[in-house]
Amino acid sequence: MKMLKLVLVSAVLLLSPRVTAQTATDKNLFNHLAVGLSTGTDGLIGLDVAAPIGNYVSVRAGYQFMPKFTLDVDIDYQYNGSRTSTAQGKLNVGNFKLLFDAYPFQKSSFHVTAGAYIGTSKLAEAYNKGPLDGVSPADYGVAKIQISDNPNNFFGTDLQGNVKGRVKVNSFKPYLGVGFGHVVPKSRLSFNFDLGMQFWGKPKVEIYNYQDFYLPSEQEWKEIKKSDFNDHDDDAYKALNILSKLTVYPVLNFRLGFKAF
Repeated sequence: MKMLKLVLVSAVLLLSPRVTAQTATDKNLFNHLAVGLSTGTDGLIGLDVAAPIGNYVSVRAGYQFMPKFTLDVDIDYQYNGSRTSTAQGKLNVGNFKLLFDAYPFQKSSFHVTAGAYIGTSKLAEAYNKGPLDGVSPADYGVAKIQISDNPNNFFGTDLQGNVKGRVKVNSFKPYLGVGFGHVVPKSRLSFNFDLGMQFWGKPKVEIYNYQDFYLPSEQEWKEIKKSDFNDHDDDAYKALNILSKLTVYPVLNFRLGFKAF
């Protein structure tokens, strides 16, 4: 009898790992891994890895970015009359992403996706391509220029008469969308289509306000708002009005998935 009990206990111990492994496989708990290459409005180039965390949910994590390119823009300012300067703008798009794809229908590749993009808050930046015309900073101070008709919108330049600006959004951007395609392919390859929204908050346009160079703590970024402009700055007002309403960013993404195992 004792020998029989010993045999039964040994059999249970030997079979337990196999039962556990089989259960994990049946439930699709990280038993496959896929690598994805993607492109879309959230970034021209994307790379991610994906795995199932159940029969109806997959998780993917990766990085999506846009190669930096420049664009020249004109900036109007007041200095002994109206003047215009040319600034060079740079787009700055790069985010890590963590997304969960839920498949509500077992026989369909339709999925609902939720997650977040996490990256830099500086969406774009601009620098004037040369010292502002007519601006001659003092040796120990800064020159002041006025942007817009708001008398309070005076900004200090650096010692060479240069200014810089930027557009900021939230660094943490929740995402919600829908799509078709299995992020972890059923066979070797899969194609995914996703359409959704990044919730990145209200964009801010800011100019760096140089102050006394011996007091760096007083130098700060200062926001420019649409209320700072009037009928004389119609284009600037319209641009800031449109930008202030872009609290969400549309995402259209195409992905090719490769099943590693």
